[in-house]
Amino acid sequence: MSLLRLVIGVPAFGGVAAISSCRGFGRRLEQRLFSLSLPARPVHPEAMHPGLRQESGVIYRDFSNAVRSWKGGAILRQAGMQSRFAAEAERWVQQAFSEPSPPPVPSATNESANGTALVAPTTSCVAQLYSYLMTRIDARPDSFLSLPEDALSPRGDTLGKVAGPVLLSGGDRNAAMLDQVVANHARFARAHGYAHWWHKGSLVAARGWQPYWHKVEQLRLATRRFRNASAFVWVDDDIVLTNLRDGDRFAQALRRSPASLLVTRDPSSKHAEVNTGIIILRNTKRGRAVLEALWSRADQWRADGTSLSTDGQASCLHEQQALEEMLQSGEWASEIGVLEQRAPGAWNLNTFLRWSHYDAEREADRRYEEDSRAGAWAHGDFAGHCSGLSQLRRAMCMGALLGNVVVA
Repeated sequence: MSLLRLVIGVPAFGGVAAISSCRGFGRRLEQRLFSLSLPARPVHPEAMHPGLRQESGVIYRDFSNAVRSWKGGAILRQAGMQSRFAAEAERWVQQAFSEPSPPPVPSATNESANGTALVAPTTSCVAQLYSYLMTRIDARPDSFLSLPEDALSPRGDTLGKVAGPVLLSGGDRNAAMLDQVVANHARFARAHGYAHWWHKGSLVAARGWQPYWHKVEQLRLATRRFRNASAFVWVDDDIVLTNLRDGDRFAQALRRSPASLLVTRDPSSKHAEVNTGIIILRNTKRGRAVLEALWSRADQWRADGTSLSTDGQASCLHEQQALEEMLQSGEWASEIGVLEQRAPGAWNLNTFLRWSHYDAEREADRRYEEDSRAGAWAHGDFAGHCSGLSQLRRAMCMGALLGNVVVA
């Protein structure tokens, strides 16, 4: 795929003929991209040839700043902002940096409800730019482990010295803003004395498993690497910690429930009762046993033929489904705590910022009208979750949340 092909009007984007719709900032960024011979696969700018490194890094930074600067961030600071935020988000997706859209034209193959046939609109400028950049530039930092100062030692078992909590995140998904989300997690870890382990890629890819199980495997490995840690906290890579002023909500969660493994409710009980975007695990014998029981269900034989490890989302909910089934069993129910996303006394954890839209990448409607009001993110909440959005909208959501982090 080439944006240059769009400008000269030859087929692109799945063979559909299109002319670039970009103007202003979008057109200038397009032209800068045309002048570069970027790799055909995502590569982090720091790993590129010196001739490309600086300019590709600047282009990605400029695009990220544009995503963060759309007016959604300001809207989020207002009360009752959900419907206006969603409307502005969809307007931005369709119109940002774009030429005005031409009126619909008749078509013999695509009829509307009133009998008038329409042609689908040209892909918007910002969608074109996002798609191209994310197939060329890898926004994920390399894997790293950052230890609190009191765990650093020139000799001896450094990892074994970690007696406090460990924050974990990672994944194989490349997305704009992800570098800034990882930095956001790192800032929280430093402030509260956490060890911080970010892993780039999927630890279960070699097994042929779906990447949803990566978090469980990284937690398992963490229990072996950090034998004396007090607890482990997994945070999805599309969660921004949006309140760095009002203390450590993960530690508060451990005081709210004696369970060995803690999660929150899912905002949509239509699909699931629990959400595994945040998993808090006590480093105890029972905590590790719960984790191993969860892991064992990945490739366990099932009468319905479903494989929680390898089947797609259309068939199952992977580790989320496995945990729900454990909750329903008599053996593990008391070891798994399901926290409310919002409760009296200013308590909140893992609240969601998302809106209904059509996901062109997956050719599916994403509908969230039935999400619980308690699960909706509000300014001042501890953590905002951007799950269930198209790739571009996820970047917009994370950018808006990053612009609304409350600090001391």
